[in-house]
Amino acid sequence: MALQCIVVDDEPLAVQVITEFVRKMPELSLAGTFNNPLEALAFLQQRPEVKLVFLDIQMSELTGVEFMQMRQSGTDVIIVSAYDEYALEGFRYDAVDYLLKPVPFPNFVKAVQKVVQRQAAHAAPLPAQPGFIFIRTDKRIIRVDLNEILFVEALRNYVAIQTVTQKILTLQNLRSFEEALPPQQFIRVHKSFIIAINKVDSVEKQRVFMGPHLVPVGDTYVRQFYETMKLG
Repeated sequence: MALQCIVVDDEPLAVQVITEFVRKMPELSLAGTFNNPLEALAFLQQRPEVKLVFLDIQMSELTGVEFMQMRQSGTDVIIVSAYDEYALEGFRYDAVDYLLKPVPFPNFVKAVQKVVQRQAAHAAPLPAQPGFIFIRTDKRIIRVDLNEILFVEALRNYVAIQTVTQKILTLQNLRSFEEALPPQQFIRVHKSFIIAINKVDSVEKQRVFMGPHLVPVGDTYVRQFYETMKLG
C-alpha cells in the first residue's frame, strides 16, 4: 500500500515541484497540498492515515518547527527548505531528512526511502494471544503478559510499555496498541496514554495513580473514563 502524504509550503511553485516528484513514486500517494500550515494540521487531525509531510520551514502563518511540535505522533516529516541554517532544529524535532531547494529528484528519492524504512519499523504488534502480546524492540521480539502491563505511553520517537517490573521501548505507534489490546482490559485516557483498568490504585480528578506512577486523563477522555470506571 502506498504511503499517504501531504505537501505544506506557502510557495505555490515549490508545492508544484514536490507534487510532481510525489507522482513519480509508486511508494507515495498524495492526499493533499496546502499553502496554509494551519489548514494542514487540521487535515492531519481528520486523516490519521496520512503518515508523511513534505514541509517548508519558513511560512508566515506557522513555522515548520512549530508545525512539527503540533503534529500528531506517527507522522513523519521531510523538510524542504531554501535555508540550511534550520537543519539542526529540524532534526531536533525528529525530521527524517532535510532537503535544500531546488531539490534534486535523486535526493528526494533517498529521503522517501528513509521514511519507508522507518514506517516499516512501526508495524503493528503481532496479534494478541490470550493473556499476552508480542512487542518489537530494536533487537528482538519480546512476549509481555497483559496482566503485567500498567500503561502504554507515546513518547516523541518511541512508545514505552510500562510493566510492573520494567519499561520497554518500541517504534510501534500508540494506535497499533489501542487496536491490539483488549478493550475490556485497557482504556485510552489521553492522547499519549493507554492504561490497564485493573491496575488503577486511585483517581484524583483527572489524575490516575498506578503504584508510583501518575497518568493524566485528557479532557476529551474524561467522560468515557469515568463511565468505564463507574466513578459516577
